[in-house]
Amino acid sequence: MDIELLKTFVEVYHTRHFARAAENLFLTPSAVSARIRLLEGQLGTPLFVRERNNVQLTGAGERFLGHARSMLKSWEQARYDAAVGADPRLHLTMLTLPGLWDGIKLDWLRDLHARQPALSLRVEALNSNQITTRLQQNRADLGFMLEPTAGPELRLQELGQLELSLVSTTPAQSAEEAINGRYALVDWGTSFHVQHAKAFADMPPPRIWVSTGRIAYDLLLATGGAAYLPRHLVAPALQAGRLYSVASAPGIALSIFAAYPIWSEREGLIGQVLDAAKACI
Repeated sequence: MDIELLKTFVEVYHTRHFARAAENLFLTPSAVSARIRLLEGQLGTPLFVRERNNVQLTGAGERFLGHARSMLKSWEQARYDAAVGADPRLHLTMLTLPGLWDGIKLDWLRDLHARQPALSLRVEALNSNQITTRLQQNRADLGFMLEPTAGPELRLQELGQLELSLVSTTPAQSAEEAINGRYALVDWGTSFHVQHAKAFADMPPPRIWVSTGRIAYDLLLATGGAAYLPRHLVAPALQAGRLYSVASAPGIALSIFAAYPIWSEREGLIGQVLDAAKACI
């Protein structure tokens, strides 16, 4: 059976929506619908009850769900075994938000390599929904997020804080001047926007909106302006005099979480990763 059909089936189940499943799978809604129809044809029975803005499993779909997950898990295990040889426990697939990876110190990776020099790593940058789905499907071992979705299939552990500071290419600038000027608003998630709105209630619409801190950082250095960015990311530019801290602006702290499947044969290795990360973040 086609693995992509199984992935699509499980994704539609998790999202309860063909369009959202398509977005997470980087497909068109029509392609997702076609895959589900093909799978239903192969099984000879409908798997979903399609209602407006809602999709539910049929009885056959509920019975098939466990088998689909089991087959996906076996497929991923087979891929791991083929990729890393006799000991798949020394391979980890880690997922992270694109902006988060740039914002945290990576010293813990050096510590992890010292502990496990034979470790094979695969690291991918995805959005929160995609990370959660991959973990729930046992298609990844560990995910780093700012606002994880709790669920019975996942464990969550807070690792530390992502410290954001307002920086500008203009020295001795006030917070009001920075926010009202060429300001790049970074989408750091709901918690950031809540804290940001409290600190700058009368802020005009930002002139620039970006999805990650790295994009904002590059824009600032290229064209000037201000943005809330991780202290770790901007430290070299601050030292070089290319960026300046906006002293009157409040700092914003966001909690960093690790999420991982409740059951994993790599639990010991995941524990080592979390211990190393907590010591450095």
